[in-house]
Amino acid sequence: MADVVKLAHPSWKAMPESEKQEYERQAKELKRSAPNQAGRLDCKGRPLADRVDTEAVMAKRRLEERKRVVAAWPPGIGVVQEKFLLLNIQSLCELPDGMGYMPCEIGVVEYSLQDGITREFHRFIQPGKPPLGYRYLCQSTSDNTHQIPIEGFELAEGNYHRLWLDLCKFASPNGRNFPPLYSQVTHTAMCEWCLSWLAEMAEEYNSFHVYELDGLVQDLYDHATEGPPPSMSMVASILNTSVFDYEDGSSCEYHASKEVKYCALGTIKRFCFSISDSMAQVYSLNLTPRHLPERPENKGHYTILPSDAFALDRRPMWDPPSRQRTTSQPRGAAYNPPPSYGRDQWNGVTAASTSDGNFPARDIRLHAQPSHSASSSSVPETQALRKPTTPGFVAQLSGAVVAGLGRGRGRGTLGLTPEQMRSLTATTQPQSVGGLQQKMAGMTVHTQPSGRETSD
Repeated sequence: MADVVKLAHPSWKAMPESEKQEYERQAKELKRSAPNQAGRLDCKGRPLADRVDTEAVMAKRRLEERKRVVAAWPPGIGVVQEKFLLLNIQSLCELPDGMGYMPCEIGVVEYSLQDGITREFHRFIQPGKPPLGYRYLCQSTSDNTHQIPIEGFELAEGNYHRLWLDLCKFASPNGRNFPPLYSQVTHTAMCEWCLSWLAEMAEEYNSFHVYELDGLVQDLYDHATEGPPPSMSMVASILNTSVFDYEDGSSCEYHASKEVKYCALGTIKRFCFSISDSMAQVYSLNLTPRHLPERPENKGHYTILPSDAFALDRRPMWDPPSRQRTTSQPRGAAYNPPPSYGRDQWNGVTAASTSDGNFPARDIRLHAQPSHSASSSSVPETQALRKPTTPGFVAQLSGAVVAGLGRGRGRGTLGLTPEQMRSLTATTQPQSVGGLQQKMAGMTVHTQPSGRETSD
């Protein structure tokens, strides 16, 4: 090649510019059509010509999958009759260097907007012996999440062929036209790998495809509304809500006895609850116990505190510069505020002057006299608050008085009826905190009980 350059260079120098432009144009087209990267390697010794943008390929694949599914839906509200299979798999750990996972539990439910959860499939899987050096990681994951034993679990299924046939029969009773399985976007790759591993252990062909559940929720919103669908972050907040974490009957018997929420069956059932709760008004669903967990209406999970159960410290949080401690002053009891500091005089509240340890306590509840009266006089007049002009403050204050409320059935987070909210904001006269608490304490707040009952 060096000899060719020496021979051709004099001719190239003597060539007119008009002829050079044609050769330069042909050289540029050749570079664009066939980039010469066959001999170039990346830092790991792989050819650059074989490099693939994995993120772009996966994004294109997800978009095509969603388009195919939406194209098969009936128009309008007919989509409420479509049945979807939701999948979740629990693993002992994620092995490094692309070694995969160790699946130990699988759960699948059949769900539709019209009928809710209609069928369930749940099995524990024998994951095999942990690789050398990963036993602690598997045990730590088990202790902190699903609490499934890593070895010697009597409920685990070791017959992979039978387990695979049961799963295929559940997904497609006729053995043909396997529907897609929907998993949360953060677990799609793990579910795909675990299904491939399970099919390999069963010596069967894997006919399943795993789609993203987050995209399905977006498409369901978009199918019924004309506005823009919710963002992926909003969908993730809908699916990951903790409202239904400990519902009775949502998890399998093993995890219900352990009182843990990391259950394959319980996870996808909570997804169904969240979807039903968010889609109820979009599709005008007739909610049943198969859509949302059944909760007796006359059994609320909340506590009404008496008006004198606590007092509010209305002193300002900001300290004036005259009171701020200098670097030369020690911490603890040796530091005494200057006499000019008159925060207690500003509010008419007597602060506690005693000290427990090195840090003086200034909690007014330490010296508050116990009151057995439910009248508003138990709260000092200096702590009287004006009536808020927006229901937002009432919602925050009622959250402190009425605790443990959950979402569901279109009642929001408070459980107060519109008439009760209007009665709280009806008057324009100033009210004391005790009077507002008494007013709320006399209301009957309708809410749904949690799976866990607490007693004080």
